Amino acid sequence: MSEIVFILGAGASKEAGAPVMADFLDKADELRKGGEIDQSKPDFDRVFDAISALMSVHSKAQLDLDNIESVFAAFEMGRLIDRFPEILSEDIDSLLTSMRKLIFKTLEKTVKFPVSHGQIRPNDSYDSFAKLLKNLNNGNRQNRCSIITFNYDLALDYALYYNGYSIDYCLSKTTKAGNTSLMKLHGSLNWARCSKCGEIIPWNFHDFFQKYHLHYLEEPKFTYLDLASRLKSSGLEHCGENVKPFPVIVPPTWNKTEYHQGLSQVWSRAALELSDAENIFVSGYSLTESDSFFRYLFALGSVGRTRIKRFWVFDPDKENIVRPRFERLIGQGTRDRFWFEKQPFSEAINRIYEEFSNKH
Repeated sequence: MSEIVFILGAGASKEAGAPVMADFLDKADELRKGGEIDQSKPDFDRVFDAISALMSVHSKAQLDLDNIESVFAAFEMGRLIDRFPEILSEDIDSLLTSMRKLIFKTLEKTVKFPVSHGQIRPNDSYDSFAKLLKNLNNGNRQNRCSIITFNYDLALDYALYYNGYSIDYCLSKTTKAGNTSLMKLHGSLNWARCSKCGEIIPWNFHDFFQKYHLHYLEEPKFTYLDLASRLKSSGLEHCGENVKPFPVIVPPTWNKTEYHQGLSQVWSRAALELSDAENIFVSGYSLTESDSFFRYLFALGSVGRTRIKRFWVFDPDKENIVRPRFERLIGQGTRDRFWFEKQPFSEAINRIYEEFSNKH
């Protein structure tokens, strides 16, 4: 297991262009009105029509209809109770499909990958992060670091691939020495499900670029990677059939137990990594009050004999609400090792690099 565990949220991918949860719907609407989503427009329209229908609940209850977490949770509840304003019960599943399409299309259209000398490069922050991992590993084949992330996008995945890492998504119990554990708790744009057994099958970048030769780019300053949109033509197979042509996207709030198939192994591995970690570094994750899932994962997963040396959290925290949330999360034995800094992801990387450079 790893000595060092990084926990990364939407704030880490923000520097690559991905919108954070509070801005996600605004960006999706901007893409819709700008005519940038082509055949996906009916799905975007369906989602925004449903949000308009939810306005009717405000006379009796409060919902944050500007936050995609809140809206996604409302859609999920609608399916659970078979009831949603102005939508027939048989159409609720289609609404959830449209929500997932809105999510992956918005991320594909916003996460930018720089192009230099015809080569697709990772975004600067994630590239620096990948180099930080190499520094922390001190050149050892045995990895000291693992990563837990709540993000669906592929900006981090590509930075690891570009810097020569072999990624272990922890989708199975088997592990290979030297692979970097990347646990994506909510799914990923390059994961698909088997049509028969439901197992999650990742589409790695090597196979993607073998099929779509994009490394010849010369003119643009940046490009986008649309693995999610191309899953239908990926050629990925399992149980003798093509995988479902849709990425695995799990709601960012409650009710994750419905999605346990395939992902339970990822969550189990994340708990194991937390139990053995001596250093936990959090960046870009604000620990929203609605995310009881991670609170329980951390509480149960962090049980172990390993002594925490550092529990550091980095977040701009302009409203001064993030630090108190983490202070309520951690136990008494961790309080003396807790440190909070109002810094974005890029500055957090430098701070951690300085810490370990001074120690070694």
